[in-house]
Amino acid sequence: MSDRIAVMFEGNIAQIDTPERLYRRPVNRRVASFIGVMNFLDARATTAPGGLALDIAALGRVDLPSDRLPQGIDPAAVTTIGVRPEMLTLLFDPADRAERTTPGRVTGTSYYGDMTYYSVALEGVDKPVTISMRNTAGRSVLPPGSPVTVGWGAESIVLFQ
Repeated sequence: MSDRIAVMFEGNIAQIDTPERLYRRPVNRRVASFIGVMNFLDARATTAPGGLALDIAALGRVDLPSDRLPQGIDPAAVTTIGVRPEMLTLLFDPADRAERTTPGRVTGTSYYGDMTYYSVALEGVDKPVTISMRNTAGRSVLPPGSPVTVGWGAESIVLFQ
């Protein structure tokens, strides 16, 4: 066991970090995909008072405070954001709340007993996003074609240049 892991491609170190940081804050898309499933969405970034303003496909504008930005980030170079499937949620009940929401439509499901993975189409995005949801008693798996509300929070966003 180790408290640090090195991810290498073609003999070059891409990132050395703790398992949690590798998963939550990968340095690039390749490391992110190697470590696990991640949804990638097009984004444009501009500097804003106190941080960065992101215009994200299907999700809209998000303001990130400067203390949440990776060191040395060049706003002009941000072209993509990533969000892990478990950081998105389907709001099944009108009383459910999330920091931000966006409408979508289920395009596919994969049932794994304790979890269901949903493919959800979002307006303005070519490829459906993957959302993992824990199965609970009394809640059926949504069939393809079901309209849904996707909940998410700005803290789940990973920036990629």
